[in-house]
Amino acid sequence: MDKILKTQFVGFSFALALLSSLGSQAQSHSGALSLPTPTQEAKPGVRWWWMGSAVDKENLKWNLDEYAKAGIGAVEITPLYGVQGNDKNDIPYLSPKWMEMLKFVEEENKKVGIETDMATGTGWPFGGPWVPINEAACKAVFVDTIVDVKQKLMEIEFNVPQKERDFAKLKLIKAYPVEGQNKKKRVIALYESRTRQKVKRAAPGGEGYVIDHFDSTAVANYLAHIDSAFVANKIPYPHTFFNDSYEVYGANWTPNLLTEFEKMHGYKLQDKFPEFLDGDAVVVSDYRETLGDMLLHNFTEQWTKWANKRGAITRNQAHGSPANLIDCYAAVDIPEIEGFGLTDFGIKGLRKDPGKTRPNFSDLSMLKYAPSAAHITGKKYTSSETFTWLTEHFRTSLSQMKPDMDLMFCAGVNHMFFHGTAYSPKNDPWPGWKFYASVDMSPTNSIWRDAPELMKYITNCQTYLQWGQPDNDFLVYLPVRDMWRKDTKNWLMQFDIHSMAKKAPEFIKVILDIDKAGFDCDYISDKYLRTCTFKDGMIETAAGTRYKGIIIPGNNIMPSDVIQHISDLKAQGAKIIKGDNIKAMEQAAKPELMRKNLGLKMIRRNNSIGHHYFIANLTGKDITSTVALAVNEKNGIWYNPMTGKYHKATIGDKGIEVNLKSGESRILITSDKPVSEWKLGSKVKVSEKEKFAASDSKTIDLTANSWKLSFTEEAPKVGEIFNLKDLKSWENLSEKAKVMMGTGVYETTFKLSKDDAQNQWAIDLGDVRESARVYINNKYVGCAWAVPYILNCKDALNKGKNTIRIEVTNLPANRIAELDRQGVKWRKMKEINVVDIDYKKTTYEKWTPVASGLNSSVKLVELKNQL
Repeated sequence: MDKILKTQFVGFSFALALLSSLGSQAQSHSGALSLPTPTQEAKPGVRWWWMGSAVDKENLKWNLDEYAKAGIGAVEITPLYGVQGNDKNDIPYLSPKWMEMLKFVEEENKKVGIETDMATGTGWPFGGPWVPINEAACKAVFVDTIVDVKQKLMEIEFNVPQKERDFAKLKLIKAYPVEGQNKKKRVIALYESRTRQKVKRAAPGGEGYVIDHFDSTAVANYLAHIDSAFVANKIPYPHTFFNDSYEVYGANWTPNLLTEFEKMHGYKLQDKFPEFLDGDAVVVSDYRETLGDMLLHNFTEQWTKWANKRGAITRNQAHGSPANLIDCYAAVDIPEIEGFGLTDFGIKGLRKDPGKTRPNFSDLSMLKYAPSAAHITGKKYTSSETFTWLTEHFRTSLSQMKPDMDLMFCAGVNHMFFHGTAYSPKNDPWPGWKFYASVDMSPTNSIWRDAPELMKYITNCQTYLQWGQPDNDFLVYLPVRDMWRKDTKNWLMQFDIHSMAKKAPEFIKVILDIDKAGFDCDYISDKYLRTCTFKDGMIETAAGTRYKGIIIPGNNIMPSDVIQHISDLKAQGAKIIKGDNIKAMEQAAKPELMRKNLGLKMIRRNNSIGHHYFIANLTGKDITSTVALAVNEKNGIWYNPMTGKYHKATIGDKGIEVNLKSGESRILITSDKPVSEWKLGSKVKVSEKEKFAASDSKTIDLTANSWKLSFTEEAPKVGEIFNLKDLKSWENLSEKAKVMMGTGVYETTFKLSKDDAQNQWAIDLGDVRESARVYINNKYVGCAWAVPYILNCKDALNKGKNTIRIEVTNLPANRIAELDRQGVKWRKMKEINVVDIDYKKTTYEKWTPVASGLNSSVKLVELKNQL
């Protein structure tokens, strides 16, 4: 025991030291700029579903090796329901065998460089068989009746709903006058009952009641049970404990609520039961605030303290909580937001899949909650549950992932987690074990072949997004009390992703208006606004993050001390802006014209000698323009996270030259110091100004060439080579090609004149279904996995004859549809199994073949300076 505790303490101290060192990694002792290098946290993570926890060491090792080779930097273990007919291999949660598997994963991950995280339970929300009914999620049952004024309270028969009678316990009875009726009284009885909600998607050994998140004792007992498994089995704690979005349904009460309500508000809720039940805005708002405060203190803060004492950190999704989201996100080590659906940006050439995608409920305003909490409290990382239900299963491409990932980056996410991958035995018949929701980022998905390119892109972006400090313009007060005073007939208000547009439309409009005006912002709550100060012309949070002003959207209801504090800040010179007053914003800060005039999405951060930007063109047009920067720094370099290449930036009197095709992204690093004074390191090579394929560039069209098409890694095997007179995709070339999942190899030859061979060229692959590796004269040029599908040919082209080989990998959609037509039973998971985007049971035999291969044209395009 003592040895375990010592190990935990050392681990915690090391974690703190690591976090401290990472914060200063990019600055040398001389203060000169050192560009950041990737860390463990810069790599993408993945939620790792254990189906029935039916894992074994051989296949754990295979799975982890595959993840490591692809570029995954963290796995978050989330045990779930099992596989049909596999009960004998299920491992009960927290049993000695389960803990042995966890220990094996921790040891293997140290070898392959992967961080081990785990959910603090199975499925979601927190709960299990060790949760007694008196500590389960709680709800109030009110019986409201009118009786004769003379009738004694204890003689009244209260009609408790039948379904509650075995669980409801009488808390109190109280009488109230009936206006205008002297002979009648209103009697309200409060019964405390339990929702009886069970853990959703529970794994073996995890089935049971969901805990009462508002009850400190219930939370402590729940965590003590998990703790006991680590102590008894002498297993190291994971790097991070995770909590999924708050999906506790109907839990609107807790036994200590009346006491806490009176402490917080100075009056008794039971004295206001008539107003409460009738939906009085003030009383209901006070109730909601009390419930939120209890969730924050008794669950979120207690859970984080518990984890930290054991050398672990916490990662939490606060959305869905009936509480101030900023406070709940800020109370953990890593706040995590969630993307849910596919955003229709209108990007040129981006594949659409009508009827088989979900709209993204997480717009920019929703995505900013978790980053805001991290920024105002000085936390380095903001994570994301990424790509939840972009499309139907087996139909999601790498290219569809990038734009929504870029939007998350622009919102402030810098530590993404895929949703997700299911552990599956190596030799299990294809498609292996699957979680019911898409996206499926696993080794059995054909897109896995080129997924390392996406992983590199994410790692490159997050390396810069984790560097330095946030540099957003304004704090925006989160008007939670305005929200709490709406829709008061239903006392419980949960701030889930799907309903925020209804709960806060005015607030969302202000946030989007701020963005359109060229500014960026973070949200702040009463708790953190109270500790803000005014220093050197800036508003500074207690963590040291600085802003140019505070925006108060709408007619906000605030505590009197917060109003006074804002007034004091204003008296000291702080810029306090009411509503979306754009003129007032422009007087307080300079807008970023890339955002305002060009419509680019972006985020700006500061570093030791200047600033750096992540910029994404999520519009339907190519952008070639010169635009002034708000920071007015005259020296800079561009970094392309798709290629890892650096190029000189051209910054003149009118601003910086920007060239971004629809769908492209770049990182811009700027400073007042000349680039020659930057300490870039031997590995960083800054090339001359980047050349682009312009609208008037010379092109050589190879589409009508003779092409040879063969296949590799195909399943089922096509067994045929096609000689194409013109370029086409392969799904209609033969019956076997129609159902094949794998890689088609397109080959052709062409000639270049001496003059043409001396020029710089790019290869434009047109519409790729879905990713393509390109080789020219047996030299690897690159992988085109996102729009625009254009690659620099570098020095691969020669005078005279040239050969091109393009290896295109398709989706699994055609193969899975054929399995359904053949009646193959691959949907073998228990419970919900694999469903469609509307959570309905479905089969795929009626799917028409999706395009596979090169679907339009292939051209060589001359590269030139555009401006």
